[in-house]
Amino acid sequence: MSSASAVRRRFDLAAAAGYTAVMHILHLGKYYAPYRGGMETILQTMAEGLLDEGCDVTLVTSAEGPRGTFETVRGPRLGREGRLCRAARLGLLNSQPLNPGLAGLVRRELALGRPDVLHVHLPNPLAAAVCLALRRDPAALRLPLAVWYHADITRQRVGGRLVAPLVRACLREAEGICVSSVALRDGSPVLAPWRDKVAVIPFGIESHPWTEVVPRRDGPLLFVGRLVGYKGVGVLLEALARVPAAALDLVGEGPLEADLRALAQRLGVAGRVRFLGEMDGAAIAGRLSRARALVLPSLDRSEAFGLVQLEAMAAGVAVICTDLPTGVREVGLPGRTCLQTPAGDVAALAAALAAIWNDDGLAMRLGEAGRRRFTEHFTRESMVARLLAWYRTLAPGADSPGSRR
Repeated sequence: MSSASAVRRRFDLAAAAGYTAVMHILHLGKYYAPYRGGMETILQTMAEGLLDEGCDVTLVTSAEGPRGTFETVRGPRLGREGRLCRAARLGLLNSQPLNPGLAGLVRRELALGRPDVLHVHLPNPLAAAVCLALRRDPAALRLPLAVWYHADITRQRVGGRLVAPLVRACLREAEGICVSSVALRDGSPVLAPWRDKVAVIPFGIESHPWTEVVPRRDGPLLFVGRLVGYKGVGVLLEALARVPAAALDLVGEGPLEADLRALAQRLGVAGRVRFLGEMDGAAIAGRLSRARALVLPSLDRSEAFGLVQLEAMAAGVAVICTDLPTGVREVGLPGRTCLQTPAGDVAALAAALAAIWNDDGLAMRLGEAGRRRFTEHFTRESMVARLLAWYRTLAPGADSPGSRR
């Protein structure tokens, strides 16, 4: 029996015993869909997956403006409903939303729902501060604190140093810490003092719409992501200039778009590059159906995992990625599901682009092997099954009939 099937059977037995929720989890995150970002995609995937496993789910995040909202989220398969509370945002400081009412909102949801686990997603210094304040308040509900540590703060170095004491204190207080890769667990200096309580659960994504893609592999190379420095799009354009006739579609927006358009002109590849702007999942799946390969040319540890790799693998599309000392390295198998090149190496990236552009068989073999690897290791069901098992180590007995409040 698969791990996902085992979780499903456990839920069925629990329902027969007279209660419906496996556990009640309160997630404290930065933003939630339709806000687009890696942390937000994973938070939504976790929430919907937990709902579909019969759990109660409450989410507290920031709104994108000065009005807070209370909304309903649903598991796509069972239709089970969860609660989403967005705290009013009065401003931003170095990408950190400023939510004066966040602590009060979390306290209210804790009292209303009495969850089994408080699961905070970091980096998010304000959320870390809220968790610490609750732990030190004798009147607040005490429950296990779980931290999903998504990445080190690498780009905002001054800000990162200022909030480091908050982050360290939150990690120290947590009953458990989880990361998406062995590389992050072993390579993060922030996690080093608490490595013995760090669990590794690889990210997973919902199979739809990616596995419905019928790959043709007769279109351009494809990049999907923010047009920012660490994504390495400039290096990709320089590599493309060395591969005559190869074409590239860029999906995404960002502050470097004008500079990248100018670079494409200077390199003489503007006629082979299309800037397509932001797209939703269905539209990206459509682009993947034609793509020769997905290219992830990121330059540094800011790319902690690269979820777009999973989307491409699920769609049966070959991946070209950089060999970063992060989860990016752990997703694919070099030479079997992907081609990996050193970060920032234009010549090596150009060679990989040329190899896959000129070899139909290679593109097909990598794509098909990637789809098999996705199915075996990176589905939403696999991630949620492991997540539930981890929660039970932090709150043993929380999903027994007597624990339902």
